[in-house]
Amino acid sequence: MREIDKGYAPGAERPGIGHMLERERRRRGVSLEEAEQATRIRKDYLERLESDDHSAMPEPIYVRGFVRVYANYLGLDGDRFAAQVRFWQERRRSTRRGPLWDI
Repeated sequence: MREIDKGYAPGAERPGIGHMLERERRRRGVSLEEAEQATRIRKDYLERLESDDHSAMPEPIYVRGFVRVYANYLGLDGDRFAAQVRFWQERRRSTRRGPLWDI
């Protein structure tokens, strides 16, 4: 199983990709403030990405962009992470049948 898929496995310690972003940031010794300066993504958004809390973030397309930029900054595959977020956003949207911005 690929590393990105392990985070979504039932029974995973922390589902989602946020823990992988946080783990890589810590492994590299980068603070949230340094990541904010380098990526130009607000610190509170970075914190939400790492905790997989997208509820108070802008439109889903922005979330995917933030994930892509942040993952690339950390040396991860940003396109792959963004694709995984899109998959879960679309899955959630189809089950909730609500407006896209309610995700």
